[in-house]
Amino acid sequence: MVEVASTIGIFFFAALLEIGGGYLVWKWLRDHKGKVLGLIGGLILFSYGIVMTLQPADFGKVYATYGGIFVVSSIIWGYWVDKKKPDRFEIIGSIIVLIGVAIMFYWPR
Repeated sequence: MVEVASTIGIFFFAALLEIGGGYLVWKWLRDHKGKVLGLIGGLILFSYGIVMTLQPADFGKVYATYGGIFVVSSIIWGYWVDKKKPDRFEIIGSIIVLIGVAIMFYWPR
């Protein structure tokens, strides 16, 4: 159970880094914010790549699973940061994605 909690924590931390870094780059380019914001966003995105190496599984399995975590994290980011309440289809889709993630990454083989 500790390994499951650890891997979930790494996945969500990586999502925070990727989405947060991407958001800063987005603000820099789309909203014409300072270049420093873009540089910080790029460094955060780079750190996301490093954090993902902390997962105990193979690259393909880690990134396939992370895709599902990214979907859910993006919906959460949109709610907290952009103040966009998810509709029922986004919620249902997120639940389906999390079920898929659980099967792919954690189901005993």
